[in-house]
Amino acid sequence: MPYPERVETQRLILRRWFAEDAQAMEAIWREPQVWDSLQPNRAFDPHQWRGMLERHVRHWDVHGFGLWAVTTPDDPQPRGWIGASHPTFVPELAEEVEIGWTLRPTLWGMGLATEAATAAIEASFATLATERVISLIHPRNERSMAVATRLGMSRAGEATPPDLSEPLIVYALSRSSWSSSSSRGASVQSTSSR
Repeated sequence: MPYPERVETQRLILRRWFAEDAQAMEAIWREPQVWDSLQPNRAFDPHQWRGMLERHVRHWDVHGFGLWAVTTPDDPQPRGWIGASHPTFVPELAEEVEIGWTLRPTLWGMGLATEAATAAIEASFATLATERVISLIHPRNERSMAVATRLGMSRAGEATPPDLSEPLIVYALSRSSWSSSSSRGASVQSTSSR
């Protein structure tokens, strides 16, 4: 079974990124709170969104899975990304499967990151040959650490990307822990259409 290109949860539509999503990606990156959660202590780069969009699209083409664009039933424009990818920005973890999430601040505080990340973990363990998933979180990003905890992830060390001066916290969740968990509550429906 392939990793789904489109998933519907209780409140979200998650679908593959495409090159034509450039305007939405730029808008997400221009949110100061998004930049600060992903790149704290670094000057804003108004062009970095281009590389991010290219990586999202290429990851799907190369690996057959990747981060989803987060949309809602009443707004087809992406307002964030959530899903699974290889964290190639940390060479020693490049073969791992990372569950990542980023939403525009208007979607914060509603449990949407947890809802969509639950769908991403479910899809990863159902379709990918991995015995664990990880998340890499900056130690100042308390919101993301709370999401990781709600997902059942535990701290599993640290890793420092070559372009950062401080380590990220590695959170991990094993396939066996996920299978035995009874706390998953996302209603997920996979579809293959664009």
